Amino acid sequence: SPSATPTPTAVATPVPTPPRNPSIPSGNEDWPFKVGEQLNYQVFLGGSNAPVGTANFEVARRSRFFERDGLLLKVKAQTTGTVAKLFVANDAISSYVDPKALLPFRTEFNLAEGRRRLVRTFTINQDRGSATTNTGEKIDIPVGTHDYLSFFYAFRSFNLNPPKRNAISMLVENKAKTIFVSALKREVVDLGGQKIPAIAVSLTTDDPQSDKYQFRLWVSDDSRRLPLRVTCVTELGALRADLVILPATSQ
Repeated sequence: SPSATPTPTAVATPVPTPPRNPSIPSGNEDWPFKVGEQLNYQVFLGGSNAPVGTANFEVARRSRFFERDGLLLKVKAQTTGTVAKLFVANDAISSYVDPKALLPFRTEFNLAEGRRRLVRTFTINQDRGSATTNTGEKIDIPVGTHDYLSFFYAFRSFNLNPPKRNAISMLVENKAKTIFVSALKREVVDLGGQKIPAIAVSLTTDDPQSDKYQFRLWVSDDSRRLPLRVTCVTELGALRADLVILPATSQ
């Protein structure tokens, strides 16, 4: 039915969780996602319906990483089609997060955009409020600061009933910024012909131009809080990323 919960493509078989230390909080049983969840997006520019890129998010696995219990989150984004012939982008980010608080303790960037290449690692100490790069640069951050990936998953557990507003700290380009997550209103989103009940959300910052990039998110109005659509304004123009939804099978 049109109101049925959408199913993301290429859903991986959940990876068994290794035996855990009883003293470590089990954590993510209450998150609106599970290990193995994959969310695949097509990216569009302007009003075009020809995709210019893809972005693939994955809750990869739960294990011990860097001598602590963690959840590995990944995203890979790349240009496709005719755009890839003009500008090649192939980005990968990995975030290792605490399974209970979903706060990152290590973030790895491997970005290739045209001639630009960035390989950077952040080791994050949430107790001391610091992030240290692989080159030794130390950045002071508020305790409880997210990275891009941990935020993408953590915000799904926020109270998003309009007009609820949440504020979090996020590490953006080597600096902690306050991000305001404001639930705007309930809407219906059309994805590939499927009409899905959603909540529209705005993301603004504590900068003087708080809404410079006009970030908007639509999340499914159900327990999974799937990010269905993301829009923003970039140097290249308006950008839209839509979750790829499997066609509804007729009963």
